[in-house]
Amino acid sequence: MERTEAAIGRWHEAVETGDPDAARAAVTDQVMVDGPKGAGVITAEEFAEWITRSGIRLRARSWHPVGDRVMVVEQDARWPGDQAWSQVATIFRVTGDRVSAALRFPDLRAALDFASTHPELAEAETEAEGAGQALFRFVRHWSRRAHGPDDGERGREVLVTEAVCALQERGEVTVNDVAAELGIDQSGASRMLAHATGRGLLAMIPSETDARRRAVTLTDAGRDFLTAAHQWQDEIFAALTDGWTSAERTGFQHAMTRLIAASATLTHGPAGPGSR
Repeated sequence: MERTEAAIGRWHEAVETGDPDAARAAVTDQVMVDGPKGAGVITAEEFAEWITRSGIRLRARSWHPVGDRVMVVEQDARWPGDQAWSQVATIFRVTGDRVSAALRFPDLRAALDFASTHPELAEAETEAEGAGQALFRFVRHWSRRAHGPDDGERGREVLVTEAVCALQERGEVTVNDVAAELGIDQSGASRMLAHATGRGLLAMIPSETDARRRAVTLTDAGRDFLTAAHQWQDEIFAALTDGWTSAERTGFQHAMTRLIAASATLTHGPAGPGSR
C-alpha cells in the first residue's frame, strides 16, 4: 500500500507543478484516463502534454484504499480562470511504481461507487483495451443514466420505454418481445413494464392477434418522456464530443448506425419476408 500511495503522490506532484518530465515518470507507457473530455488510453508523453496544456491543479484531500493497487483520492481541483477550488475524486490504479489508470469523477461518492462495482480495475492490464471492451465500458456507464449520474431508476424507465418504442416499428409488442430486446428474462421484463405502466409511460392493451395475450404500447406521456430523454442524450453527445470536427461527429454517427444494424442481425438474425 505504501508503494501505491507513493506512486499516486508523485502523480499529484507532477500535476501540481506542471512538470512534464515528472509527469512522464509518474505514469506507465500506456495509461488509462477518464474525465469530462472523454476516456481512453494515452501515452506517457500525451499525459505530460495534457498537464502542461490544461493548467489544472489537483491537491489530495483524503485517501480511500480499494485494494492493494487501487485507491480513490478525493481532491481539490482548480482550472485556469477559476477563482474557487472545486472538489472532485479520482480512482487510481498503480502498476509497479507508476500510475496506470486515473479515472476522474465529479465527487467522492461517485468514484467509490464505481470502484466498488468494478473489481476488474485491479486486474486490468495496462495495455490499450480492445475496441469491444471500450464499447461495453461506455455502454455500462451511460445505460444506467437518464438525466443525471445518480438516476438509476430513471435510466431503467428509459431503457424499457425505448425498447417498446423500437419494437413497435416491427408490429405488436409483447412482454416476451421486450425481454428479448433487453436481454433479460420474462419476469424481469414484466417488472420493468409494470413500473413504467404505473408511471403512465406505457399501457397494456388487448392483443389484436390473440385475445389471450396482452400487448404493450407507448402512451402520450411516454412519448413526451422519450423526447426529453433523447434531448438529454443529444446534449451529452455534444458535451462528450466537444472539440470534435463536424466530420468526426458525422463519421462516428455513421459507424454507430452500422454497429446497431449489425447488432440487430447478430442477436435476431437477418431480416426476412416473415420477419416482424
